[in-house]
Amino acid sequence: QMFESTEGIDFIRRIRAKKVFLSAAGVHKELGVTCVNSYEVPTKHAILKSSLQKILVVDSSKFDKIRPAYFCDLNRIDTVVTDEAISQEWRVYLETAGISLHVVSFYQQR
Repeated sequence: QMFESTEGIDFIRRIRAKKVFLSAAGVHKELGVTCVNSYEVPTKHAILKSSLQKILVVDSSKFDKIRPAYFCDLNRIDTVVTDEAISQEWRVYLETAGISLHVVSFYQQR
């Protein structure tokens, strides 16, 4: 859930961060990083402008997906954190693009 307001976006614009963690609903090589709701875009733009390192946290099912609300090109992202089901094609693409990739494995505890 996301709470959007002009005051919240103004607050983000006045602060600076070394690292920011972003989520997305779609990651596409040509059409960029997208989310479902257009009301998220101004907040994500403000966050991107206010930070040094941009870290995208997405599960592997988001790759090659396009959602309606575009918020940045993939080359604006420094690091991607995802699960081990990411395709080899995407691994190579991110490496070639100079985007750091961190693959995490999930396990279920019984």
